[in-house]
Amino acid sequence: MGLTLTIVAGLTLMTLIASGFDYLGKRSKLKGAASAAMLEDLEKRVRILESSIVEKEDKIGQLEREMKFVNRLLEDKSKG
Repeated sequence: MGLTLTIVAGLTLMTLIASGFDYLGKRSKLKGAASAAMLEDLEKRVRILESSIVEKEDKIGQLEREMKFVNRLLEDKSKG
């Protein structure tokens, strides 16, 4: 009788442990999917920010060229 109870308890314990690890595995996969979505969102935001920086650098370069042109015009008038 004691041997039977030990075997049944062992089988029950193995089933509970397997179920627990299955639950933990599925939970970690769901977190991984959420993390992947968050990572894709962050990559998209970084791409947008990088393109914004490039546009701003282009505008700054254009303003610098215009300022140089205006300064040359002002220098020419003061010399003439």
